[in-house]
Amino acid sequence: SAGNHAQGFAVSCSTLGYKGKVFMPTTTPNQKIEQVKKFGKTNVEIVLYGENFTQAYEMALRDCKENNKIFIHPFDDIKVITGQATLFLEIINQIDNELDYLFIPIGGGGLISGAINVFKQLSPKTKIIGIEPKGAPSMLESLKKNRLVELEKINRFVDGIAVKKVGNYGFDFCKKYLDDIIILDENEICSSILELKDHENIIAEPAGAMSSA
Repeated sequence: SAGNHAQGFAVSCSTLGYKGKVFMPTTTPNQKIEQVKKFGKTNVEIVLYGENFTQAYEMALRDCKENNKIFIHPFDDIKVITGQATLFLEIINQIDNELDYLFIPIGGGGLISGAINVFKQLSPKTKIIGIEPKGAPSMLESLKKNRLVELEKINRFVDGIAVKKVGNYGFDFCKKYLDDIIILDENEICSSILELKDHENIIAEPAGAMSSA
């Protein structure tokens, strides 16, 4: 995990009484690491490995194979996507009017897959717009070439969604149902972080500030 999925995983482990191991890059913000520790309590072991999500992901796969463990993918898993979709059920249940647009940051594609599955069935007129940072446009490049593309290098500034390659499910859902995709410059994201803090008193990570940007 880049740090966000890991927190949900930690809650699940402590709630269900399972022992889990989370692999995150060494560049993961300390705040996310501490949250995983808090949620996982004694049930979760944290391993920091590699400079980016891809390296941590590959190490997790190796560890699972060597120790005969079950691997839970942070975004390319239909049950994880189903969990993401519950967020959008909450949105639909809490609004009275139909939304014209929904702006969703894209990392591996799990969150936007959840949005697509709920809104395209229950609010089909709502336009689903994906957002990627200029330094890690892995979904855009895949859609352009009509196949999964792995980027050679990425800018890790938007750490929550900086992946070199999106998931199979996310790519398929976006290829069929995404209405548009927007690329944001990192400077625009920084401006959004400052505006949220100054005007709304919200402290947002870069990925969390993209939709308002």
